[in-house]
Amino acid sequence: MKLSDMKSLDQIVEDHRGDPEFREEWDRLAFAREVANRVVAYRTDNRLSQRQLAALVGLAQPAIARLEKAEHQPSFDTLAKLTLTTGLHFSFEVSAGSVELISA
Repeated sequence: MKLSDMKSLDQIVEDHRGDPEFREEWDRLAFAREVANRVVAYRTDNRLSQRQLAALVGLAQPAIARLEKAEHQPSFDTLAKLTLTTGLHFSFEVSAGSVELISA
């Protein structure tokens, strides 16, 4: 299959948005995806490997990999460690059963 024949992530998500189970899981992990995007951006902007970022933050490399996969919500402790050493900032609201990032 050619790269030009492949669907974009947005197209794949749109194709599955009608599936209630998919939509629920996609929406539930929105905060985790935003954290992942910020971590990946920080790491690439600073030319760090996952291992290097893990050492800087005080986590194991697999923890950084899990953050970047965005399959689970990050813990408060993990977010605190990230903000302490990277300068990243996360403001969020927990309400109505969901976690939402508040844009700064």
